[in-house]
Amino acid sequence: MIIRKLTKYDAEDYRQIRLEALYKNPDSFGTTYHEEGIKTIEQFRDRIPVDNNNFILGCSEDKELIGIVAFQQESRIKLRHKAYISSMYVQQEYRGKGIGRLLLNELIERAKAINEVEILLLDIVKSNFLAKQLYLSLGFQIYGIEKMAYKFNNQYFDLELMCLQIK
Repeated sequence: MIIRKLTKYDAEDYRQIRLEALYKNPDSFGTTYHEEGIKTIEQFRDRIPVDNNNFILGCSEDKELIGIVAFQQESRIKLRHKAYISSMYVQQEYRGKGIGRLLLNELIERAKAINEVEILLLDIVKSNFLAKQLYLSLGFQIYGIEKMAYKFNNQYFDLELMCLQIK
């Protein structure tokens, strides 16, 4: 297993795994397969950050991208102590093998190396118990609930807001 920061050259693999995530787990993300599926490879390439304070980590096995997680630091001066974790996904056949934990541990270590970042934030669909257990095991705490955050196929989904203080 190799975990590394994705580059613009990874756009096609990133697009493929992102669309897979949206297709196989439509309830877990704030966008839909259809919305992302119409985007060009250039649009996906543009979404891959090139600086150290914003990045997408990928986990590969045999050169195939099998997991991703994104990190974005707030840019405004009063908010630069916060960063967001999003777009976490591990292919179904690789779940339960510690890949999500490896991705998050690498992300947390990289976040600690950024002087301003003190707290990591994420949100998770309340019914996503396995992912929630992973976050809780890494020290994240639930600090709030956003009721009816997503609406998909006439069904509402609540989000739990989670944080991890790293400094």
